[in-house]
Amino acid sequence: MPHDIFLLDYDGTLAETRPAILSCLSLAFEAVQEPAPSIEALKEQLSRGGTLATLFQAFVPQSDALKAQAFERAYRARYLDEDERKTVLFDGVVPVLEALKAKNVHLAVLSNKHAPTVLASIQRFQLGHFFDGVIGSEVGQPVKPDIRVMEERVRLLYPEAALERFVMVGDTTADLLFARRAGLASCWARYGHGHTEQCLEQQPDYVMDDVKGLLALPV
Repeated sequence: MPHDIFLLDYDGTLAETRPAILSCLSLAFEAVQEPAPSIEALKEQLSRGGTLATLFQAFVPQSDALKAQAFERAYRARYLDEDERKTVLFDGVVPVLEALKAKNVHLAVLSNKHAPTVLASIQRFQLGHFFDGVIGSEVGQPVKPDIRVMEERVRLLYPEAALERFVMVGDTTADLLFARRAGLASCWARYGHGHTEQCLEQQPDYVMDDVKGLLALPV
């Protein structure tokens, strides 16, 4: 079945953001006087594709809302600088996006990253003109894998598009589970941050080993 609307995750799919994320997480735990988890434990949690709030809750389940908010503020206070210094696009992202646009494929970013943060990174790499929209994490809005993301957020960009036209491309179980719940085709970015066994359990329709795999999807 051909697809002409690609919903693209950002972290671990278009950009290698993990060095910046790990650095800021360690600093944020220190800022709220909580012991920083090991790098491996942080990587394991990142493989789930959640938000800052779900990550902090996983490691500090007894924390109150004020400390969780302080953690997020501390993280974001450093992230833009760390992103600029440490984040890179995966090889081939720009020519692949150019080729997809030449094929009249509609592209949108669908990320659980804080919306202003993912927008800033996209703008720094001058990618904004490729996308019909950028959907990120916002207060009070659902995030992947919540099925409400489709009707309440994606549908604002593509209100009449048949589900068969979409493919969700991402590297974690949050992306793949969202696709399954929403009735969308899914493509797993094997090279990203996700846990192999957990992602394969979601039975993605397509698997790609690098960004160029986007060009192999049926359009």
